[in-house]
Amino acid sequence: MKLHDPALQPIRASRELLNFLPEGLQRLLDEIASEEDTGQRFMKLFFVLQSLQMDEFSLEIQNKALQHTNVFRVLAPPDPALRVLAIMGPGNMLDNAPLDFILFDKNIQLDLLYVSTSTDFFKDIPEHDVAILALGESSKNKSLLELIQVQRKNWPRPFLNHSQGVMNCARDTLYSLFKNETTFVVPSTRKIKADQVLSEAIPCLIRPIDTHAGENFEKIDNAQALVDYLNKNNTADAFYISEFIDCSQSDGLYRKFRIALIDKKPYICHLAISEHWVVHYIAAHMELSPAKRAEEEKFMTEFNSVFLPKYGAALKVIAEKIDLDYVVLDGGISMDGKFVLFEADNGAWIHDTDPVELYPYKKPAMARAFSAFIDMLKFSAGVPILAVSTVS
Repeated sequence: MKLHDPALQPIRASRELLNFLPEGLQRLLDEIASEEDTGQRFMKLFFVLQSLQMDEFSLEIQNKALQHTNVFRVLAPPDPALRVLAIMGPGNMLDNAPLDFILFDKNIQLDLLYVSTSTDFFKDIPEHDVAILALGESSKNKSLLELIQVQRKNWPRPFLNHSQGVMNCARDTLYSLFKNETTFVVPSTRKIKADQVLSEAIPCLIRPIDTHAGENFEKIDNAQALVDYLNKNNTADAFYISEFIDCSQSDGLYRKFRIALIDKKPYICHLAISEHWVVHYIAAHMELSPAKRAEEEKFMTEFNSVFLPKYGAALKVIAEKIDLDYVVLDGGISMDGKFVLFEADNGAWIHDTDPVELYPYKKPAMARAFSAFIDMLKFSAGVPILAVSTVS
């Protein structure tokens, strides 16, 4: 393993593209067309297509990019106070943490190192002050995560997050880790092969392995519904089967919050309130409801003074057992008042891009989370706190 300092030209990743799309699409396409480096050209196109939610096509383009090079610079201030290397695998924002949303405009250089199960990818790595594993848990990433763990032992710079902690985030592993806890609950979850699903007890929740954001996630209430579900999802080899824990409140609405554990300390990122039991922030249409936003503001503002005194001990146990420097939790409160941990994911998305006119309370909360993340990187790299500041 050898460090080198490549002369990388920056490309616009997901966070910066928000400043251009959709109005500036033609300008971006012109930039891509004029790019002489083939790998850079394909990766620039990948990020644009991903931002336009053209998922399958974007991954085809990314694969072409990775055939030419595997290192890309997405944040490039002229005199960075900190150089961060994110260890990634092939895939999109569902596979890798989009750290540019946290580090954007913070005088920090961010390089992406895409690796595969070939050890050749680790022979030459770009110079950096601190590395962080951004690749998330999935069955397709298991062998790659195991290889990264081996390489991590001889890494020449500080390295945050580790593969075993990432694999602890698998839904069935998460349940096994915490099934005996009494202060909080994780829904009982098992991984089942497709040909065994019909023997499962009903009612239950079901989703294909390696899916996120509520994709093909359904509540099964009777045998025919299960048959219909399997007919619709007949390409899946395996599924997660889990119990349904009712997190509705007296008003009939469901709530799910997102908490980032940064250096094992909790930071609130949002509260989604929905009429449907599958709570997804975008689908909850918080922008249409002043009442929902008022409740979210109260929840986020009082997170340290009201939520943490009641549930902070549970979060501490979760942080210690998952054992990651950075991981994002999705959770809720059951009808009997217990903390319910739905999911843990080091690849999840946290951001501060919601419109300030609708969500004025989010910027301060996310600024605290981002500052904590940067302080964690800085401390690991041995860089003074004051050396990291926002680029004006």
